[in-house]
Amino acid sequence: MANNRVSDLLHILVYIKMHDHDKLTSDLIASSLNTNPSLARRMMSQLRKAGLLETTQGAAAPKLAKDPQEITVLDVYLATCPEAPLLKVDHNTSKKCAVGNAVPVVLNKYYLDIQSAAEAKMRKITLQDIINDVEMSIQHHRQVLASAE
Repeated sequence: MANNRVSDLLHILVYIKMHDHDKLTSDLIASSLNTNPSLARRMMSQLRKAGLLETTQGAAAPKLAKDPQEITVLDVYLATCPEAPLLKVDHNTSKKCAVGNAVPVVLNKYYLDIQSAAEAKMRKITLQDIINDVEMSIQHHRQVLASAE
């Protein structure tokens, strides 16, 4: 089952940075995520604990704790406290079957390589990269709407 927590945490950080000077309540942030405010607050708490977000209780003014160029997708992924790797090997296979016995061991080796490669790629993508792409996407969408009128 896919986990969308990293996506949601990145969404929150992008939203906060792109609305730098606005009053940002958890209701407003939650509406962008299409979720409820208490879940948005819990996710913001994860970001705060990871040192990626600064908040002040009672004030609707969350701020990034670092420059967006310094926050990587890996930082956000690690903020989710991943207890399991991206891909999980099924070890509940038949030990009486040669294939059932060998496949988990072999897959584990490949999955560790995949995990390392994914983390290396996540380390290279910054929040600023994502913000730039979001801004371009919004601009493109506005141009398409304007040309349709």
